[in-house]
Amino acid sequence: MPPYSYVELVPYREGKVELLVPNPETSWQSADVPVFLNPRAARVNRDVSALLLSVLKPKDVLDGMTATGIRGVRYFVESGIPEIAFNDINPRAIDLAQKNAKKYGVNARFYQKDFCVLCNEERFWAVDLDPFGSPAPFIWSAARAVRSGGYLLVSATDTRPLSGASPKQALAKYGTILRKPEWYPELMARVLYFLLFHAAAIHGKGIEPVLAFTYEHHVRVVARLREKPSLITKNAKQIGFYEIDGKQYGPIWTGPLQDRELARCALERWDSDYTRASKKILELASREPDVLGYYNVHLWSKRLKLKQIPRFDVITSALRDQGFVAERVLWSDKGIKTDADPQVFEEVLLSAGEDK
Repeated sequence: MPPYSYVELVPYREGKVELLVPNPETSWQSADVPVFLNPRAARVNRDVSALLLSVLKPKDVLDGMTATGIRGVRYFVESGIPEIAFNDINPRAIDLAQKNAKKYGVNARFYQKDFCVLCNEERFWAVDLDPFGSPAPFIWSAARAVRSGGYLLVSATDTRPLSGASPKQALAKYGTILRKPEWYPELMARVLYFLLFHAAAIHGKGIEPVLAFTYEHHVRVVARLREKPSLITKNAKQIGFYEIDGKQYGPIWTGPLQDRELARCALERWDSDYTRASKKILELASREPDVLGYYNVHLWSKRLKLKQIPRFDVITSALRDQGFVAERVLWSDKGIKTDADPQVFEEVLLSAGEDK
């Protein structure tokens, strides 16, 4: 029986490509569909990644869990990556990825292997790890497979442990003790960077954060890995803790999350073929201050019993007038990131509430 004789394949357009995929409207309703495609949150993930890789320009990319092949095909067509390695342990996925890659003349290598086995055998200039759930079982092998100076792109969808909502799972999967803070969407990326640092250091590599974001239930971090002992030492000093009610939680990554210049360059390549959400992510990443956490204005307004939520531009302007950095965040429409301490932020919020 041909691999897809009983599966409805439909044309699906995303970014600048149109590929055959199992019907995205119905495929996730059945366990019988051999290849899964997420057309919502994962599309934004792919949009941002394609734009970013068009700036980073690695010599090749491993699409480690390729499924339909859409990620790798987009990287070839849109990002201009010279060679794509498609891998999936599922033979039906490889069959479909080959068909889709052939349509666009992708310079491709195809593997049908366990991801960790392949990463122990081969080396790549960029590895894209986009599993269902946690990347923790795969991250050690992925870090091994990245050449020095190359990139590791990692996704996660297990938001409960990453956010601190499930502390036992966070400890079991990520080796860290967490409690959910008001800025938990950012915490999820910091936990992933902590995991990535640990995995890279075991293989003698340090990390340089490039981009981090969340969209719906997807968390994504991108880092450059370098075989450089001094970088590992620097990274170790960027591992720390956060505090809630006088108690410390962690460890987590406390260093920068974004390379703002690279985000700006990726933003310049955005056009109407990409989602508006991807544009917003890159816009905000290009301005994000290197500050741990952010203030949730809605929560603070409720806590202070303000009658109305103050305007965000009034809050940020007031903070800047006092010499602090202040920006909206990509992690939440309700957040402001600033280096002002809680007392100052409270005073600004109360004043802004009165002026509204």
